[in-house]
Amino acid sequence: MKTNTLSNSKFQTYALLILRITLVAVFLYHGLPKAIFWSAAAEKFVGFGLPGFLGPITGITEVILSVSLLFGRFWRISNLVLIFIMAGAIATVQLPKFLADTSQVAGLERDLLMIVGHLALLAFNPKGTLAKETQREYQSSEVN
Repeated sequence: MKTNTLSNSKFQTYALLILRITLVAVFLYHGLPKAIFWSAAAEKFVGFGLPGFLGPITGITEVILSVSLLFGRFWRISNLVLIFIMAGAIATVQLPKFLADTSQVAGLERDLLMIVGHLALLAFNPKGTLAKETQREYQSSEVN
C-alpha cells in the first residue's frame, strides 16, 4: 500500500531548512539595525555595560553569518559564532534582566531556543543529512 507521507529524510531536510530560515530571519531582524545604525547600537551596548564598539561589530557579524548560513556556506563556523553571540547576550543582557524581574523571561527563552536551534543545525549539514563526523562516530559505535 502506497502512502502520501513524506519520507523521514525529506521531512528532516524540510524541517532543517525551516529551522535555518527561521534562525536567519531572527538574526537579520536583530542584526541589521545594529549593522546599519552604528551610533544607536553603540549606545545600546553601553547601556548594557559593554563597550560601545561591540554593537556595530556584533550586528555586522550577525548579518554576514546569517547570510552565510542561509546559503549553506561555512555553516559550521557560522553556527558556532552565532551560538557564542547568543551565549553572550544571555550572560550580559537576558539573564540579568530576568534575575531583576522574573516577568522579563521572553528574551531569555528566545535566546535559549536559538542556541538549541543552532546546536541542531550543527548536528546536520545544510542538506539535512548527518554531518560526516557524526556519521563516523555513529558508525564506529555500532561496530564496537
